[in-house]
Amino acid sequence: MEKSMDLNAYYEALPEQAKPYFRELRALLHDAHPDVRETLFASQPYFYLPKYETVKFHYRPSVMLTFFKDHLNLFALGNKKYELELSLYKFTEKHTLQMYYHQPIQNDLLISLFKESLE
Repeated sequence: MEKSMDLNAYYEALPEQAKPYFRELRALLHDAHPDVRETLFASQPYFYLPKYETVKFHYRPSVMLTFFKDHLNLFALGNKKYELELSLYKFTEKHTLQMYYHQPIQNDLLISLFKESLE
């Protein structure tokens, strides 16, 4: 995928099977925190709260999504805490949540994860 400075251009370049996941997770992030900010960081969708604007990217509470051909990785501070509840999904050794595009999205649990990870 080409590097892009715009989240909408990023979305348009995603594989078709990834687009519904992007839309749904983006909506869930806004449900978790209506004032969530979105940008690209390291060429990936990155979400954080305005109150952490002055904190460096690597240190602020945030959620980052990385999309691949058949799955996405979700990086969030709350991943480790929600590992047992989100057992439908795979977690890596470093607690990165992996969602395959054929899996359903667990809305309520993900909203809770997002709320906690963004605070």
